[in-house]
Amino acid sequence: MRITTLGSYPKIPYDNGPNVRSAIQRFERKSIGPFELDQVFLRRTRHVLQVAEQNKLDLTSDGLIRWNDMFDGVVRDLDNVSSAGLLRLFDNNFYYRHPLIRGRLSFQGGVVRWWLKEAVASSKVPIKAVLPGPFTFLKLSQDDSYHNSDALLEDLVEVLRLEALSLADVGIAEVQWDEPALAYYPDWNMTKVAATLAQLTAQQPLPQALALYWGNGVGRWLEPLSGVGFSRLYLDAVSDPGVVSTITNNPPACEVGLGLVDARQVKKESVDELARQLQPIVRRLGESNVWLHPSSGLELLPPDHAEAKVRILRDVRDTIRGSSGNGGLG
Repeated sequence: MRITTLGSYPKIPYDNGPNVRSAIQRFERKSIGPFELDQVFLRRTRHVLQVAEQNKLDLTSDGLIRWNDMFDGVVRDLDNVSSAGLLRLFDNNFYYRHPLIRGRLSFQGGVVRWWLKEAVASSKVPIKAVLPGPFTFLKLSQDDSYHNSDALLEDLVEVLRLEALSLADVGIAEVQWDEPALAYYPDWNMTKVAATLAQLTAQQPLPQALALYWGNGVGRWLEPLSGVGFSRLYLDAVSDPGVVSTITNNPPACEVGLGLVDARQVKKESVDELARQLQPIVRRLGESNVWLHPSSGLELLPPDHAEAKVRILRDVRDTIRGSSGNGGLG
């Protein structure tokens, strides 16, 4: 079994480390300059990567430390879209700057590529890119241009494909597409979603993964999306606990990640209980096909609790590996 984080990481430290939020405030007050602000971003990103190394993660994001929200980096890489007013992000006490579309989208690129290239150079753990999927982008955007959701979705797929293709040679190991809107909202046409995501992943040189979280509709996507080009599905098993039995009884045709570590609650999970829950799945699917991860990004947690959740991932993996030769955990 392997372990990974899913996306964002707290931008503030729990000790005396670099604090991105206070650095941005000081920058806006003109107390520091662009170079010093950039150094804070870099040091905080390196801290995230050090946590990944210390806990021997098999794959990690860069923590999305430079991203204001899940759309920010991609919005900077596109023409005719900008970050507008703050809206609540699903049912979290967390806000995002919703994308405002004012003309036909086109890809210019450079920002996400540069940020990831910088992270790869600083990391001893394989890095994944974390990008918003087209349906979540569509659902959470304000369209003042297309006035036709099908036409907007078609262009979103094309510019997002170009974003992923631009990352092919920076040294990352995977592109992870985040689609919380698919899990949260129930009214999607599954056939259309599967066909659209197959277009998104077609002829991509890097492995493609899909992350579904923050909704009780995670499990319903297992069958329609397990064969559309994703090498791995990351599934929020906290919001939709039934996905565990679904996977056990009907394994998908790709690797699966289970988000059994709650990224929205500070309460610590029992390592032994998680290991017992995962062992039947590991036996059924094989160790190399099962991943454990937080239920979503960790930025919603206080920084000390976020690091504690990463240690839980490590301890569960070590428990399962240590018990594999002695008949299990009982």
